[in-house]
Parts: sequence; structure tokens; C-alpha cells
Amino acid sequence: MERNEFIKSLGLGVAMVCTGACFSACGKKSDAPEPGKPNGGGVPSGTTASVDLSTQLLTVGASITVNSILFIRTATGNASTSFVATQAVCPHQGGALSFIQANNYIQCGLHSSRYTTSGSILAQPNDGGTTSALKVYPLTVSGNTLTATA
Repeated sequence: MERNEFIKSLGLGVAMVCTGACFSACGKKSDAPEPGKPNGGGVPSGTTASVDLSTQLLTVGASITVNSILFIRTATGNASTSFVATQAVCPHQGGALSFIQANNYIQCGLHSSRYTTSGSILAQPNDGGTTSALKVYPLTVSGNTLTATA
């Protein structure tokens, strides 16, 4: 092989490698949950979290995250139906979820996905990806202790 041919073939090989790297780096963002977020950001099955209702969630609209579960007071009284518990991590890409009381929805701090307190999707992420509904966990009240179980 002559020097000119070798340089041309080397240049073509480098160009192919660079093009491949460019295409993979510019690919579409995954719509799937991150690999480190099994359950789409939900907590492992059997996980429990509790809130002391004598000191926490005292007013309608109050929220708190405990053990990756987002607790929200939706009504007065201490019956389990006065509260909602959802996953606290967005199923899209793992952003933290917060309850926005003024608008009565849950929002992701990462890409602004929005959800109802029943877990339904109100708005998809603003990065062009897609999300899935939030996991909602059953609640029990015993005395002043509110407990959610995944």
C-alpha cells in the first residue's frame, strides 16, 4: 500500500468513527426510566413510611416527603381519605416531585411534568420525553400516625 492510499484509508476510518460517535451522542433522549430508577421512580414493594399527624400535614395542601413517598393533605380530618401518598420521584428521569398547592397538582422539578393527586398525567416533560402515571400508595391511619405502604 502506498503512503497516499494509507493516509486516505486512515482518514476515512477516523471520519467513520467520529460520525458514529456524533450520531450516538445526538440520539433521541430515552423515554424509559433511568436504569438507576427501577419501578420508574417508585419505591420498592413492601416499603412503608409514616407521618405524625399531630405535628405534620396540619393544613389542607400541606405536603412532606418521607422515605421516597410524597404525602399530601387533600381535606380536613384525619381519615385516610383526607390524604394522598404518591411516589416522590418522577418516573420520567428521576426528578424530585413537589405538590403545588396553588394549582392543586404535583410537579417535577427537573422537566416540569405535572400530575393530579390521583397520579394521572396533566403535562408531559418539557424536554420532549414522555412520562408515565405516578404510583399511588394505600394509606392507613392509626391514632395520629398516617402510614403509606408501597
